[in-house]
Amino acid sequence: MNVRKAVSDLYKRYIKEREQSLLDAAAAAAAVHALFLSDRIDLSQVTPQMEEAFRLAYPNVDLSSLQDRSPAEVEGFLSAWKGKYFEVLVRDKLNAGEWVGDIHLAPGQTAVLAESTTQPGWDLQILNADGSVAQELQLKATQSLSYVKEALERYPDIQVLATDDVLENGADALGRVFSTGFSDSDLQAAIRAPMEALLDSPLEELVETILPGLPFMLIAVGEGRHVLMGRKSFEVAFNDALDRAIKTGAAIGVGTIVALMDGGFLSLPATFLTRLGIDRYKIMRRTEKILDRRTDELRSLRARLSAQSS
Repeated sequence: MNVRKAVSDLYKRYIKEREQSLLDAAAAAAAVHALFLSDRIDLSQVTPQMEEAFRLAYPNVDLSSLQDRSPAEVEGFLSAWKGKYFEVLVRDKLNAGEWVGDIHLAPGQTAVLAESTTQPGWDLQILNADGSVAQELQLKATQSLSYVKEALERYPDIQVLATDDVLENGADALGRVFSTGFSDSDLQAAIRAPMEALLDSPLEELVETILPGLPFMLIAVGEGRHVLMGRKSFEVAFNDALDRAIKTGAAIGVGTIVALMDGGFLSLPATFLTRLGIDRYKIMRRTEKILDRRTDELRSLRARLSAQSS
Protein backbone atom coordinates (compact mmCIF):
# COMPACT_ATOMS: atom_id res chain seq x y z
CA MET A 1 0.00 0.00 0.00
CA ASN A 2 2.83 2.40 0.85
CA VAL A 3 4.58 1.57 -2.44
CA ARG A 4 1.40 2.16 -4.41
CA LYS A 5 0.80 5.49 -2.65
CA ALA A 6 4.40 6.58 -3.25
CA VAL A 7 4.10 5.82 -6.97
CA SER A 8 0.74 7.62 -7.11
CA ASP A 9 2.14 10.68 -5.34
CA LEU A 10 5.13 10.70 -7.67
CA TYR A 11 2.86 10.57 -10.71
CA LYS A 12 0.63 13.39 -9.40
CA ARG A 13 3.68 15.50 -8.67
CA TYR A 14 5.01 14.92 -12.19
CA ILE A 15 1.65 15.87 -13.77
CA LYS A 16 1.35 19.00 -11.63
CA GLU A 17 4.83 20.18 -12.53
CA ARG A 18 4.13 19.37 -16.16
CA GLU A 19 0.98 21.51 -16.15
CA GLN A 20 2.89 24.36 -14.54
CA SER A 21 5.58 24.11 -17.21
CA LEU A 22 2.95 24.22 -19.98
CA LEU A 23 1.41 27.35 -18.46
CA ASP A 24 4.78 29.08 -18.12
CA ALA A 25 5.73 28.07 -21.69
CA ALA A 26 2.46 29.40 -23.13
CA ALA A 27 2.83 32.69 -21.23
CA ALA A 28 6.42 33.09 -22.44
CA ALA A 29 5.35 32.54 -26.06
CA ALA A 30 2.55 35.11 -25.61
CA ALA A 31 5.09 37.62 -24.31
CA VAL A 32 7.34 37.13 -27.35
CA HIS A 33 4.33 37.51 -29.64
CA ALA A 34 3.34 40.80 -27.98
CA LEU A 35 6.90 42.12 -28.13
CA PHE A 36 7.78 41.25 -31.73
CA LEU A 37 4.81 39.99 -33.75
CA SER A 38 1.63 41.74 -32.62
CA ASP A 39 2.22 45.12 -34.30
CA ARG A 40 3.83 44.16 -37.57
CA ILE A 41 2.90 44.86 -41.17
CA ASP A 42 2.11 41.64 -43.02
CA LEU A 43 4.49 42.26 -45.91
CA SER A 44 3.36 39.05 -47.62
CA GLN A 45 0.11 40.89 -48.45
CA VAL A 46 1.82 44.03 -49.79
CA THR A 47 1.99 43.68 -53.58
CA PRO A 48 4.53 45.60 -55.70
CA GLN A 49 1.68 47.82 -56.90
CA MET A 50 0.64 48.59 -53.33
CA GLU A 51 4.24 49.34 -52.39
CA GLU A 52 4.61 51.69 -55.37
CA ALA A 53 1.33 53.38 -54.48
CA PHE A 54 2.46 54.08 -50.93
CA ARG A 55 5.75 55.48 -52.18
CA LEU A 56 3.89 57.78 -54.60
CA ALA A 57 1.42 58.91 -51.94
CA TYR A 58 4.06 59.41 -49.22
CA PRO A 59 7.48 59.85 -50.86
CA ASN A 60 9.10 60.87 -47.57
CA VAL A 61 7.65 58.11 -45.39
CA ASP A 62 8.95 54.56 -45.12
CA LEU A 63 6.16 51.98 -45.10
CA SER A 64 7.76 50.01 -42.26
CA SER A 65 7.72 53.14 -40.05
CA LEU A 66 3.93 52.76 -39.67
CA GLN A 67 4.65 49.97 -37.18
CA ASP A 68 5.78 52.63 -34.72
CA ARG A 69 2.63 54.74 -35.05
CA SER A 70 -0.69 54.65 -33.19
CA PRO A 71 -3.78 53.05 -34.78
CA ALA A 72 -5.29 56.52 -35.35
CA GLU A 73 -2.15 57.67 -37.17
CA VAL A 74 -2.11 54.53 -39.33
CA GLU A 75 -5.75 55.12 -40.27
CA GLY A 76 -4.76 58.56 -41.51
CA PHE A 77 -2.46 57.04 -44.14
CA LEU A 78 -4.96 54.60 -45.62
CA SER A 79 -7.24 56.89 -47.61
CA ALA A 80 -4.53 58.53 -49.74
CA TRP A 81 -2.78 55.18 -50.11
CA LYS A 82 -6.00 53.59 -51.38
CA GLY A 83 -6.50 56.42 -53.88
CA LYS A 84 -2.99 56.11 -55.24
CA TYR A 85 -3.29 52.32 -55.37
CA PHE A 86 -6.39 52.77 -57.54
CA GLU A 87 -4.43 55.04 -59.88
CA VAL A 88 -1.60 52.51 -60.19
CA LEU A 89 -4.06 49.71 -60.99
CA VAL A 90 -5.82 51.78 -63.67
CA ARG A 91 -2.51 52.84 -65.25
CA ASP A 92 -1.25 49.27 -65.35
CA LYS A 93 -4.54 47.99 -66.75
CA LEU A 94 -4.44 50.52 -69.58
CA ASN A 95 -0.76 49.85 -70.34
CA ALA A 96 -1.55 46.13 -70.47
CA GLY A 97 -3.85 46.86 -73.44
CA GLU A 98 -7.13 46.41 -71.56
CA TRP A 99 -10.22 48.59 -71.63
CA VAL A 100 -10.99 50.80 -68.62
CA GLY A 101 -14.48 52.19 -69.00
CA ASP A 102 -14.53 53.56 -72.53
CA ILE A 103 -10.78 54.19 -72.54
CA HIS A 104 -8.35 52.06 -74.54
CA LEU A 105 -4.82 52.98 -75.58
CA ALA A 106 -4.04 53.30 -79.27
CA PRO A 107 -0.81 51.76 -80.59
CA GLY A 108 2.20 53.67 -79.26
CA GLN A 109 0.29 55.37 -76.45
CA THR A 110 1.17 55.01 -72.76
CA ALA A 111 -0.59 55.95 -69.53
CA VAL A 112 1.38 57.87 -66.89
CA LEU A 113 0.47 59.14 -63.44
CA ALA A 114 0.99 62.66 -62.13
CA GLU A 115 4.35 62.93 -60.37
CA SER A 116 2.96 65.27 -57.71
CA THR A 117 0.27 64.21 -55.24
CA THR A 118 -1.12 67.76 -55.48
CA GLN A 119 -1.28 67.84 -59.28
CA PRO A 120 -4.31 70.04 -60.13
CA GLY A 121 -6.96 68.75 -62.50
CA TRP A 122 -5.77 65.43 -63.81
CA ASP A 123 -4.41 62.30 -62.15
CA LEU A 124 -3.46 60.33 -65.28
CA GLN A 125 -2.36 61.33 -68.75
CA ILE A 126 -2.40 59.32 -71.95
CA LEU A 127 0.65 60.21 -74.00
CA ASN A 128 1.17 59.67 -77.69
CA ALA A 129 4.34 58.08 -79.04
CA ASP A 130 5.83 61.55 -79.61
CA GLY A 131 5.19 62.55 -76.00
CA SER A 132 2.22 64.81 -76.69
CA VAL A 133 -0.82 64.58 -74.44
CA ALA A 134 -3.74 62.69 -75.99
CA GLN A 135 -6.05 62.81 -72.97
CA GLU A 136 -6.18 63.73 -69.30
CA LEU A 137 -8.27 61.86 -66.74
CA GLN A 138 -9.36 62.19 -63.14
CA LEU A 139 -9.36 58.99 -61.06
CA LYS A 140 -11.65 58.80 -58.03
CA ALA A 141 -11.64 55.84 -55.63
CA THR A 142 -14.68 56.72 -53.56
CA GLN A 143 -18.24 55.86 -52.66
CA SER A 144 -19.17 59.52 -52.29
CA LEU A 145 -21.30 60.98 -55.08
CA SER A 146 -20.70 64.53 -53.85
CA TYR A 147 -16.93 64.06 -54.16
CA VAL A 148 -17.31 63.13 -57.83
CA LYS A 149 -19.75 66.02 -58.47
CA GLU A 150 -17.26 68.46 -56.97
CA ALA A 151 -14.50 67.13 -59.26
CA LEU A 152 -16.72 67.51 -62.34
CA GLU A 153 -17.73 71.05 -61.41
CA ARG A 154 -14.15 72.09 -60.75
CA TYR A 155 -12.73 70.56 -63.92
CA PRO A 156 -15.64 70.26 -66.38
CA ASP A 157 -13.39 69.38 -69.32
CA ILE A 158 -11.73 66.36 -67.71
CA GLN A 159 -13.36 62.93 -67.77
CA VAL A 160 -13.63 60.95 -64.52
CA LEU A 161 -12.87 57.26 -64.10
CA ALA A 162 -14.32 56.06 -60.78
CA THR A 163 -14.74 52.93 -58.73
CA ASP A 164 -17.91 50.95 -59.39
CA ASP A 165 -19.44 51.84 -56.01
CA VAL A 166 -19.98 55.50 -56.89
CA LEU A 167 -21.62 54.55 -60.20
CA GLU A 168 -24.08 52.42 -58.26
CA ASN A 169 -24.87 55.51 -56.18
CA GLY A 170 -25.98 57.42 -59.29
CA ALA A 171 -22.80 59.04 -60.63
CA ASP A 172 -23.48 57.70 -64.13
CA ALA A 173 -26.34 60.20 -64.37
CA LEU A 174 -23.84 63.04 -64.11
CA GLY A 175 -22.19 62.21 -67.43
CA ARG A 176 -18.44 61.98 -68.09
CA VAL A 177 -18.11 59.45 -65.23
CA PHE A 178 -17.16 55.91 -66.21
CA SER A 179 -16.65 52.65 -64.38
CA THR A 180 -13.23 51.05 -64.09
CA GLY A 181 -14.15 47.56 -62.95
CA PHE A 182 -12.61 48.21 -59.52
CA SER A 183 -14.59 48.36 -56.27
CA ASP A 184 -13.79 50.96 -53.63
CA SER A 185 -14.62 48.49 -50.88
CA ASP A 186 -12.28 45.89 -52.41
CA LEU A 187 -9.48 48.45 -52.70
CA GLN A 188 -9.98 49.47 -49.08
CA ALA A 189 -9.96 45.84 -47.93
CA ALA A 190 -6.74 45.17 -49.87
CA ILE A 191 -5.00 48.17 -48.28
CA ARG A 192 -6.19 47.36 -44.76
CA ALA A 193 -5.33 43.64 -44.91
CA PRO A 194 -1.55 43.97 -44.30
CA MET A 195 -2.16 46.67 -41.67
CA GLU A 196 -4.74 44.83 -39.53
CA ALA A 197 -2.26 44.13 -36.73
CA LEU A 198 -1.59 47.88 -36.44
CA LEU A 199 -5.27 48.83 -36.23
CA ASP A 200 -5.94 47.52 -32.74
CA SER A 201 -8.78 48.72 -30.57
CA PRO A 202 -7.89 50.40 -27.22
CA LEU A 203 -8.65 47.10 -25.43
CA GLU A 204 -6.32 45.17 -27.77
CA GLU A 205 -3.62 47.78 -27.23
CA LEU A 206 -4.01 47.35 -23.44
CA VAL A 207 -3.76 43.56 -23.73
CA GLU A 208 -0.60 43.82 -25.83
CA THR A 209 0.89 46.16 -23.23
CA ILE A 210 0.20 43.66 -20.44
CA LEU A 211 1.30 40.47 -22.25
CA PRO A 212 5.10 41.02 -22.03
CA GLY A 213 4.89 40.97 -18.22
CA LEU A 214 2.25 38.24 -18.04
CA PRO A 215 4.62 35.27 -17.45
CA PHE A 216 6.18 36.90 -14.41
CA MET A 217 2.79 38.07 -13.13
CA LEU A 218 1.46 34.50 -13.29
CA ILE A 219 4.52 33.22 -11.44
CA ALA A 220 4.16 35.81 -8.68
CA VAL A 221 0.42 35.19 -8.28
CA GLY A 222 0.82 31.39 -8.35
CA GLU A 223 3.59 31.25 -5.78
CA GLY A 224 1.91 33.90 -3.64
CA ARG A 225 -1.24 31.78 -3.56
CA HIS A 226 0.76 28.82 -2.23
CA VAL A 227 2.05 31.01 0.60
CA LEU A 228 -1.43 32.30 1.48
CA MET A 229 -2.82 28.75 1.50
CA GLY A 230 0.01 27.57 3.75
CA ARG A 231 1.38 25.10 1.20
CA LYS A 232 4.77 26.79 1.06
CA SER A 233 6.81 29.04 3.26
CA PHE A 234 7.65 32.49 1.91
CA GLU A 235 11.29 31.51 1.44
CA VAL A 236 10.47 28.36 -0.54
CA ALA A 237 7.90 30.19 -2.66
CA PHE A 238 10.36 33.01 -3.36
CA ASN A 239 13.06 30.57 -4.46
CA ASP A 240 10.59 28.65 -6.66
CA ALA A 241 9.35 31.91 -8.21
CA LEU A 242 12.92 33.00 -8.90
CA ASP A 243 13.72 29.64 -10.49
CA ARG A 244 10.63 29.77 -12.73
CA ALA A 245 11.32 33.40 -13.67
CA ILE A 246 14.91 32.61 -14.69
CA LYS A 247 13.80 29.69 -16.87
CA THR A 248 11.00 31.74 -18.43
CA GLY A 249 13.38 34.63 -19.06
CA ALA A 250 15.81 32.26 -20.80
CA ALA A 251 13.00 30.97 -23.04
CA ILE A 252 11.93 34.52 -23.92
CA GLY A 253 15.57 35.27 -24.71
CA VAL A 254 15.68 32.40 -27.19
CA GLY A 255 12.46 33.63 -28.81
CA THR A 256 13.89 37.15 -28.98
CA ILE A 257 17.00 35.92 -30.80
CA VAL A 258 14.88 34.01 -33.33
CA ALA A 259 12.64 37.07 -33.87
CA LEU A 260 15.61 39.41 -34.34
CA MET A 261 17.02 36.98 -36.92
CA ASP A 262 13.78 37.47 -38.92
CA GLY A 263 12.47 34.12 -37.77
CA GLY A 264 8.95 35.57 -37.55
CA PHE A 265 6.44 33.14 -36.08
CA LEU A 266 9.18 30.53 -35.59
CA SER A 267 10.05 32.52 -32.46
CA LEU A 268 6.84 31.26 -30.81
CA PRO A 269 7.54 27.50 -30.94
CA ALA A 270 11.19 28.26 -30.16
CA THR A 271 10.13 30.03 -26.95
CA PHE A 272 7.52 27.45 -26.00
CA LEU A 273 9.73 24.40 -26.58
CA THR A 274 12.74 25.97 -24.85
CA ARG A 275 10.73 26.68 -21.70
CA LEU A 276 9.18 23.24 -21.81
CA GLY A 277 12.50 21.56 -22.53
CA ILE A 278 14.24 23.13 -19.52
CA ASP A 279 11.60 21.83 -17.12
CA ARG A 280 11.27 18.51 -18.90
CA TYR A 281 14.94 17.78 -18.30
CA LYS A 282 14.77 18.87 -14.65
CA ILE A 283 11.54 17.01 -13.95
CA MET A 284 12.87 13.82 -15.51
CA ARG A 285 16.13 14.06 -13.57
CA ARG A 286 14.25 14.67 -10.31
CA THR A 287 11.85 11.80 -11.05
CA GLU A 288 14.75 9.47 -11.79
CA LYS A 289 16.43 10.36 -8.50
CA ILE A 290 13.22 9.75 -6.55
CA LEU A 291 12.71 6.40 -8.27
CA ASP A 292 16.33 5.41 -7.60
CA ARG A 293 15.91 6.33 -3.94
CA ARG A 294 12.67 4.36 -3.66
CA THR A 295 14.27 1.41 -5.42
CA ASP A 296 17.20 1.46 -2.99
CA GLU A 297 14.76 1.55 -0.06
CA LEU A 298 12.89 -1.46 -1.45
CA ARG A 299 16.13 -3.38 -1.93
CA SER A 300 17.20 -2.54 1.62
CA LEU A 301 13.82 -3.65 2.96
CA ARG A 302 14.03 -6.88 0.95
CA ALA A 303 17.51 -7.56 2.33
CA ARG A 304 16.32 -7.02 5.91
CA LEU A 305 13.32 -9.30 5.40
CA SER A 306 15.57 -11.98 3.93
CA ALA A 307 17.97 -11.71 6.86
CA GLN A 308 15.09 -11.97 9.36
CA SER A 309 13.59 -15.01 7.66
CA SER A 310 16.90 -16.82 7.64
